[in-house]
Amino acid sequence: MNAVHHAAAAAVLLGAGCGNQVASATFDGAVHGLSLQPKDAISAPATVAFTTGSAPVAAIVITDAAGLCTKVSANLEPKSSLALFIFLADVNPSTGAIEAASGTGAFPVFVVGSGPAPRHFSAASFGANDAVCKEIAADSADARSGSVTLTTNGGGAYAGTYDLTFDSGDRVTGAFHTVTCQGLTTYLGRFTHDCG
Repeated sequence: MNAVHHAAAAAVLLGAGCGNQVASATFDGAVHGLSLQPKDAISAPATVAFTTGSAPVAAIVITDAAGLCTKVSANLEPKSSLALFIFLADVNPSTGAIEAASGTGAFPVFVVGSGPAPRHFSAASFGANDAVCKEIAADSADARSGSVTLTTNGGGAYAGTYDLTFDSGDRVTGAFHTVTCQGLTTYLGRFTHDCG
């Protein structure tokens, strides 16, 4: 997954509001020496591809690219950017099917395909894009442990905290209060994007 980050702790009030909603996010720590300075935090229910197939999730994107909802709604991948992707899911106890997170609480990090999924889980990745929107693999990482705690879940907007350790050995913590971006649903369902 493509994403971008920046060093040191960051706490920014984001004016990417929808109506009277205002997005905010923090990012404390660094991945591969890069720390993200959040400028936007968007979310929506979406279907994403895992190694075992596609599944519906509550999708959250925290990025240093301003105006992210406008970009993804136009199918544009932000160039020269960093992002933290967080996906939250429930497992239906009757059917075993993965569903988008419907409530609040703790969502421990789970590597999809590594065994039976817990009742609630999260998957997260951190990445960096270059000036032509290509992922910089050496600066990207997938979460291997930690947890995301949701305190608000409504209408495709989410609030909570995260504490994530990546396969790079790096640990980051932070908080988020997202705004709903319906364009994110379509964007995450596509495999190709224009560069913007």
